[in-house]
Amino acid sequence: SLSFKDYKTILQEIIQQNPEEKLEYVVTGESGPDHDKTFVVQVKINSNVIGHGEGKSKKAAEQMAAKEAVELMGE
Repeated sequence: SLSFKDYKTILQEIIQQNPEEKLEYVVTGESGPDHDKTFVVQVKINSNVIGHGEGKSKKAAEQMAAKEAVELMGE
């Protein structure tokens, strides 16, 4: 859908303005059976957690974490 925003890219672009900052996504948990897992991801800048996300895939969870981080930064 056209309304989908790629928050990981948006976040990457924000961070790139400060080259010394290191962005990383960490899977902190998963739950549920193999066919119906939920992943929990943290996004960190320089080891500070700036967002959390949950999703049915690591990618989806990363997007949710990035969305939270972008909103936190007021972009």
